[in-house]
Amino acid sequence: MIQGLPGRARDRVREAWGRIALAGLTATAAWVLAQLILRQPAPIFAPIAAVVCLTDAPAARGPRALRLLLGVVAGVGVGELAKVVIGSGWLQVGVAVVVGMLVVSLGSINPLTLLQAGIAALLVVGIGSTQAGWTRLASALIGGALALLVSQVLISPSPTRELGDAAATALRRIAAGLEDVVTALRSGPSADDARRAAERLRGGHDDLAAFLDARTTSDRLARTTLRGRRERTALARMQERLTGVEYVHAGAVLLARTAAEVSDRDDAVPDDLVDGIADLATAVRAVADRPRDEDPPDGGDRSAHEVAVDLAATDPDTRPAGAARLATQLHLLAEDVATLTDPRRTHAMS
Repeated sequence: MIQGLPGRARDRVREAWGRIALAGLTATAAWVLAQLILRQPAPIFAPIAAVVCLTDAPAARGPRALRLLLGVVAGVGVGELAKVVIGSGWLQVGVAVVVGMLVVSLGSINPLTLLQAGIAALLVVGIGSTQAGWTRLASALIGGALALLVSQVLISPSPTRELGDAAATALRRIAAGLEDVVTALRSGPSADDARRAAERLRGGHDDLAAFLDARTTSDRLARTTLRGRRERTALARMQERLTGVEYVHAGAVLLARTAAEVSDRDDAVPDDLVDGIADLATAVRAVADRPRDEDPPDGGDRSAHEVAVDLAATDPDTRPAGAARLATQLHLLAEDVATLTDPRRTHAMS
């Protein structure tokens, strides 16, 4: 575990550096812009609002900015009212924080909204200056508005790329697992190697979960960003085409487990079945390499869909028991890959 720490830390930095750099640049712009507009030497809340909004995942930045602004507006309003009605003091600070958070909870119980409402009310009543609350509101509005402009209009990720990259990662794991099954069947066959291939495929659940998360994220990006709206039609077609990735993953795991069981019993595995699994792995890898294409070529003269359709015609009934079981799983997996790569599903949406 300790040996893997540098690698995991490097991966986290690689994943986060983009949003960190974006937050830093936007915070600087928010500071300068607030200085020019508000005529203040240190408008601290503008960059704070920008950083808070932009450090979240891309699809969550817009809603996060709105929640922040909602909390600040509610907190400042409650704080100003509390100063007029009950004045300032240690007890009034507690009352204003509670009331501010209660008021904003009528519309949202998101922790960020509650936190901003409580802090804004505390600053207005605690400092006892009208300028503190309204200055915070103006600064936060500038920082939040700039964060919305940057994240929703100027620098918004492509939803089709988000989905395509996640699908490619999941499908490459599946293709690699099927290639391991082919190696196991051609080297003996080896039951241990086949079991390791099955475990490698089962380990792809994280990649599959990331793909499902990307599907949700891409939906939100298509609804909330300017770039997402432009890509909405292409995204819908892509989502329709990639609906069966989870079925392909499940079928690959079952095929690998069946290969291990057949190898364990020393059942003969015909070369045509092994070649079929290899062809299917090539077809899956072709989709992984070009996830946005409707029917990518498998590297030869045929498309991935044509390869899968041919393998889906595999007949298990004419084979011995062990080979028949493997042929059945190959047939079912090929049907799932054929469905995944069928261009008619996309054309039906056009």
